[in-house]
Amino acid sequence: MGVYSTNIISPKGNSGMTSISTHNDDGTINFPDLGFDFFYNGVNCRTTIISNGNSWIGFTSNEQLRVNKRDAGADNIYYAKETVNGKLTFRIRWEGHQSYSSWGTLDLVWELILFNDSAMVLVIEKIPNTGTNSFENPTLGMITLTLENNKSYAFIPQQDQGKSYTVKEGSYIQANIKYLIVDGNDIKHWDASTSSYVKVSELPLTADKFQTHGDDACHKERTGIISTSPILKIWSSSSEMPSPKITQTIKPKPVIVTMKDDISFSEAYINDIMNVVVTLKNTGSGIIVFIVSVDSGVTWKAWDGSSWILVDVTNMQDIKSKGMTVAVIQGIAEAQWTSLGLLNKKMRFGWYMEVTTSTDVLKLKQVIINYGVE
Repeated sequence: MGVYSTNIISPKGNSGMTSISTHNDDGTINFPDLGFDFFYNGVNCRTTIISNGNSWIGFTSNEQLRVNKRDAGADNIYYAKETVNGKLTFRIRWEGHQSYSSWGTLDLVWELILFNDSAMVLVIEKIPNTGTNSFENPTLGMITLTLENNKSYAFIPQQDQGKSYTVKEGSYIQANIKYLIVDGNDIKHWDASTSSYVKVSELPLTADKFQTHGDDACHKERTGIISTSPILKIWSSSSEMPSPKITQTIKPKPVIVTMKDDISFSEAYINDIMNVVVTLKNTGSGIIVFIVSVDSGVTWKAWDGSSWILVDVTNMQDIKSKGMTVAVIQGIAEAQWTSLGLLNKKMRFGWYMEVTTSTDVLKLKQVIINYGVE
């Protein structure tokens, strides 16, 4: 677990690093076991990282990260297994030049730091920008990079196992981060055995309580939380860690709505129902389906295209799977409404509503029943 920082970091240099290649023109070299799992596009690359004298890195194949890639030459390629903030990292250093014929003239120098959560930081010491700067970004495709001297760039995966990276100027700090929830006067952490938050102490919070009870990951669930305004508390041993930002997107749960009263059409001049018209706003991928009752909510039914079938109003999934879409309910003909059994001349509607993303807008405005009269 780590956080993005706008801070630019400097290259560490080659002191203490292990040389894996010298005077490399077009040769491809394989780095040793990183010492930890590193995923790129769903593949564990701890033993498959490669580089080349033409200034690129490959994770699962050639040239997936290009740093001024061209017919260049690497005077030296190094690696080092390091520990930063108690976390294992693997640092690669590439020292060379933009032209294979300019040995000893270092005008292309960069480092790449790999973290055990699939994040990376590219640190540029020197770059002439005479070649190709690009990154094969899993799920997003090849993207062009803008790289400058004395700058660093954070590559942070937005999906598990090294997919959909954001690439921003700055750095990445992987620190010992712990999370706790303050629920009223109680301090709670996530209990995996009960899949809920449980009390571990009372206020005040201390570093010892974070170290003893703190969660390594922030759980979005609210099971076990009583307060309507719980407070997420974050602690880290790193004094350099910037304040992380937590964004929570809330999506309403699916809901069943049933009318409390019947619609009555007992007037003598009303013969039957001709059709039903629904007016709603449905922007996105929202779901709404309808059910009807002609016995004041004792039983509920839906038209399945050939007959009226019973629906269990207490079973949300039953309503979702059997309920009538807007197209279906508006397409029911006069004779089919009559076959529902309207001797009592009353009806009430129910409906199931669900939004699948936070941007969905689903609003039922009105249901109009058009009657046939004498």
